[in-house]
Amino acid sequence: MSNAALTEKQAYWLNHIQLCEQKNLTAPVYCDQHDLKVSQFYSYKHELRRKGFLQTESTTAFAKAIVAPPQKSVAARPHSFSLSVVWGKFRFQMTTGGSLS
Repeated sequence: MSNAALTEKQAYWLNHIQLCEQKNLTAPVYCDQHDLKVSQFYSYKHELRRKGFLQTESTTAFAKAIVAPPQKSVAARPHSFSLSVVWGKFRFQMTTGGSLS
């Protein structure tokens, strides 16, 4: 769509929204730096998306989860459970030492 169809306020907020995205900042951080109200930022972002001036962004994220039986060791208790989740460079591992009842 053409910027000519934007009101002055919409153009103002579109500029700020695009700058925020270019700088890879969160809306609260960007708004704090530029003395803007976060609620107005989100309101105009929603309005500009609805009118087709901004593309809808995907916020879906997936993490690979690997569930494996616990490794046998001398200290292992019966009925133990281990869960590892790897997401990018982060790894989360959880192990229980007893039954899952």
